Amino acid sequence: MTPDELKKAVLGVKRWSRGDQRAPNKPLMMVYALARYIQGHDQMFSYEHEVEQDVTALLKRFGPSRKAYQARYPFWRLLNDGIWRLDNAQSFMPYKDNADPPKSLLIANDVTGGFSDEAYKLIIKDTAFAIELLESILVESFPDSIIPEITAHLGLEFTYKHLQKRDPKFRREVLRAYNYKCAVCGFDMRMDDMAVGLEAAHIKWKQFNGPCDVQNGLSLCSLHHKMFDKGAFGITDDFKIRISPAVNGGDWVKKLLFDYEGSMIVLPREKQVQPSASFLDWHHSEVVLSACTSHL
Repeated sequence: MTPDELKKAVLGVKRWSRGDQRAPNKPLMMVYALARYIQGHDQMFSYEHEVEQDVTALLKRFGPSRKAYQARYPFWRLLNDGIWRLDNAQSFMPYKDNADPPKSLLIANDVTGGFSDEAYKLIIKDTAFAIELLESILVESFPDSIIPEITAHLGLEFTYKHLQKRDPKFRREVLRAYNYKCAVCGFDMRMDDMAVGLEAAHIKWKQFNGPCDVQNGLSLCSLHHKMFDKGAFGITDDFKIRISPAVNGGDWVKKLLFDYEGSMIVLPREKQVQPSASFLDWHHSEVVLSACTSHL
């Protein structure tokens, strides 16, 4: 296996899918393992003493809202992708009807998991490659604004360098449609003729086939962009700001967010480029509701 073959296999892992619902379970399991390898961890991870707690925390903070979070799913199912290894599980593999074993069985047998021998050798041989692989996985699943937060959660400090292909017209057309103002607070700073601190946010993430169209864009200041991508607030179909119940804070949070609850966003003058209800609904169900169990 070459590094390119491993990267292709990692980015091609099968994910649970139902429409456009987010399912970052396997990506988060893999970046957890990669981060620990970069920090010097051995090849295998104990399900009971490491994965159950650590990966569950990642799923709660960065995955969609669920009634229960099951770190055992990606830990077990990655074996089917040919890049993962499980030890102490041979006696009950495959499990009944190819289902997932209960965590009690994984714990009772002291099951451990990690990247396969071949993959592990490539990863530990080249730290730069391991970082590139980690970044590539995150780019496939999360917007840029959230990636540094995930790496910080994992205890990594490095400059995020991964470049994505972007539609060069998207930012220009979105900011122009909103008259170079933040759709939430109206921030419109310029230096000479250059807008400062304004960004074009995707409502439905590109990672889930959100198009680079103005109807899928919002002009937001950098702070409200980060809040929006984190699910601190969403926008209703009638263009009013809806704050996540997970948000809390003092006077500054009140000024920057709570005071806008129920307010209309700044809208483009042309109705045909106003935010699409379908994209706003996706953001509410897949991002805002997820924030109910996350921390800002």
